[in-house]
Amino acid sequence: MKHKLKTKVLLILAAVLSLAAGMSAVKKSEIEAKVARFYRLNADSLNTAVLHMKQHLADGAMQESLQEDFIQARIYYKRIEAFVEYHLPESAIKINGANLVESEPSLPEEPILPTGFQVLEEVVYAEEPFDRQAAKMEIDGLAFACNRARVLGANIEFSEANILDALKLNLYRLITKGISGFDAPVALNSLPEAVVSLAATQQVLNYFPQSGNMQAATAAALDYVQMHQDDFDGFDRAKFIAGYINPLSVLVYDYQLEHKIPFIQAPNRAIPANIPHLFSPGAIDLSFYAPAGAELNNKELAALGKILFEDKRLSVANNRSCATCHIPSKAFTDGLALNESLVGGKKLMRNTPSLINAAYQPVQFSDSRITFLEDQIHDVIANPEEMGGRFEQIRASLAKDKVFMKAYKAAFAGKKPAADEVKKALAAYVRTLSGFNSAFDRYMQGEQTAMTAEQINGFNLFMGKAKCGTCHFMPTFTGAAPPYYEKMESEVLGVPQSNDTLNPKMDTDPGKFQVYGMPHHLYSFKTATVRNAAVTAPYMHNGALKTLRELIDFYNRGGGQGLGFELEHQTLPGDLLHLTEQEKKNIEAFIGALTDTVSYKKVQL
Repeated sequence: MKHKLKTKVLLILAAVLSLAAGMSAVKKSEIEAKVARFYRLNADSLNTAVLHMKQHLADGAMQESLQEDFIQARIYYKRIEAFVEYHLPESAIKINGANLVESEPSLPEEPILPTGFQVLEEVVYAEEPFDRQAAKMEIDGLAFACNRARVLGANIEFSEANILDALKLNLYRLITKGISGFDAPVALNSLPEAVVSLAATQQVLNYFPQSGNMQAATAAALDYVQMHQDDFDGFDRAKFIAGYINPLSVLVYDYQLEHKIPFIQAPNRAIPANIPHLFSPGAIDLSFYAPAGAELNNKELAALGKILFEDKRLSVANNRSCATCHIPSKAFTDGLALNESLVGGKKLMRNTPSLINAAYQPVQFSDSRITFLEDQIHDVIANPEEMGGRFEQIRASLAKDKVFMKAYKAAFAGKKPAADEVKKALAAYVRTLSGFNSAFDRYMQGEQTAMTAEQINGFNLFMGKAKCGTCHFMPTFTGAAPPYYEKMESEVLGVPQSNDTLNPKMDTDPGKFQVYGMPHHLYSFKTATVRNAAVTAPYMHNGALKTLRELIDFYNRGGGQGLGFELEHQTLPGDLLHLTEQEKKNIEAFIGALTDTVSYKKVQL
């Protein structure tokens, strides 16, 4: 009798669990179906809007009418941008990629011309009479790309996990690119588009059960932008990010934990899915920028690297170590415009960059010629102008040092140091030079008094009127493009040879062109970090600008074009920024809020 009762209970329990699983599956499929329908309807509307614009142009519509069509089409795209960017990245580039020429290194003479909204924007908002033929070409290309996104949308496999992941990444995209004017530099419609993006986010979150907290936070962020959407220059981006978007990101994170929705495991991006928000401590996965097999948490290896960092035996004449040029007390720079070459009493070609946070970059050197720190270290040590070291000589010298060998054996099992091990140890040490503890970081992590009012104003200018944030992307403030941070942007700025603005002459260093031979890379250099810029003067690849004020004035004048240089491929807009003296001071103050600190104590052997 007891056995039968037990069997019956188990059968009922199994039925209940099966029903619960079925209900869960139904709920999940309902969410997926609603998001799929949301995407389909807006993709259809986007496609229709672009076709209307195409027809209006053919009918001879006035420029103002085409601008209205353009804005309407952008609205539909912004509603589904999260999912196009997430699932159809190639389509996203064709629809809304940056207005920059690209090339494959294998085909340097065959440039890939930009297409999409950002190119079309410059055409339809140009001074009248605008180029109708150019508009036709761009609208035709845009129509093809939008239709492709519409058709391919039917194959997107939505899941609760990737829906929330896409929305969260889009929040990062919104605060790093959207509100800076990155993809609406001419129409100046960034804040109204932020309203559209947040409204779409709210609608999708509404499909999730028990999502009231997320919806309320989205509504609050939406209300804030709506109240200020007509004041691009005055918009308080610091308050918006720290007070609205970061808390919303945390709620999405908490929702996934509470409802046991797995975090996407994506090895192809630097910002993992399982972090509360973009500025959370440790938000960037350092392994993303390291080669396979790199040991990131090996204290013995990093300690060995620090010993090597100070060792002058790495250089050919035993007279220069890494620390000679990367001086810890100078934020691991040398404070010089150009350091001395070991050959012929000349100067080195380029300025010495800081090593703090250097590991958080997808490429190294100002011409982007190297990917990993290990290879950069090899390049510097072996370069006859910098250190001129010979690895066989280095190995032999170090192997005779009993104190060094003790540290070496703590890190490696080998009997004699190998060239690769020297590079691995130095790279491991450089990877420990991680800051991300500046006043700005603390502010974004909720410490409201971490930045002064002047610094907050400077941040808002940096991300708005001054346009700095359209090239120096948060949180690294380099050219590593969000939200994946896998590609490093380079810019043609028209850097002068010196800080003489009365008789300026353009610097002739070809930059990235010397590496790849692509015409649009002539005078192009990697977008360096603004972190620690307050303590790492002088500036630019040649150290030509001596102070932050000179640097800000250079950008305020429109870069090289503002100095009168003729640059076919200048990527910096040549327009005046019209910054006031107080605004310049505020920007300087904010840059001071980006000063990181790393502990350093000289090795005692």
